[in-house]
Amino acid sequence: KQWYQRRVRVKGRLQDKGMSDIDAMECAAYLSVLTFKAVGQLFTQAQQIKAWLNRSAYQISETGKPVKWSTPLGLPCVQPYTKNKRYNVMTPVQGVSLIVPSPEMPVNKRKQSTAFPPNFVHSQDSTHMLMTAIECYHAGIPFAAVHDSFWTLPCHVDEMNKIIREQFILMYSFDVLKQLKESFEAYNPEIEFGELPSSGELNIDCVRDSTYFFS
Repeated sequence: KQWYQRRVRVKGRLQDKGMSDIDAMECAAYLSVLTFKAVGQLFTQAQQIKAWLNRSAYQISETGKPVKWSTPLGLPCVQPYTKNKRYNVMTPVQGVSLIVPSPEMPVNKRKQSTAFPPNFVHSQDSTHMLMTAIECYHAGIPFAAVHDSFWTLPCHVDEMNKIIREQFILMYSFDVLKQLKESFEAYNPEIEFGELPSSGELNIDCVRDSTYFFS
């Protein structure tokens, strides 16, 4: 899916430069492969973390259980992905087959694995949003949000910007991957999870002075 989306974007850029549809499609297929390789080389550590998340999620799904973990605020999360079940519905006109996920079916191992990295990131982002909302409430600042768009009144923007950064620093001052592994081990004591990828060297306090961290 990611490769296809990348190819579509590259194709669009090539067509913007005047390339024909057929030529753009062929070139985009080639360039998309190179782009993914370059991303892997440039963001080696991120790729290692993603691989660990995929592998750990697959280990859990191999036991027949869905992937479960807890956010930094203690909220339990469960991935609902199971194999599809077919229902045949007969109507006076014709028969209709409905294929839908069902909790009665075994877990979908592939989807449990591939969906976990983005779902984990979303759980971290939503935790940051909730921490920001709580702190804004304590500060008497109106707060609203849709996904990763945070809103307040113009007179409170500067103060909210400080809160966003401080809450992000607070959340990531802890080893979130270590917390995740501990959460996995609590839910799945029978599984031996692999060693965590090494940590980077970013000083999280730099976020406090970053102009475009959240703008």
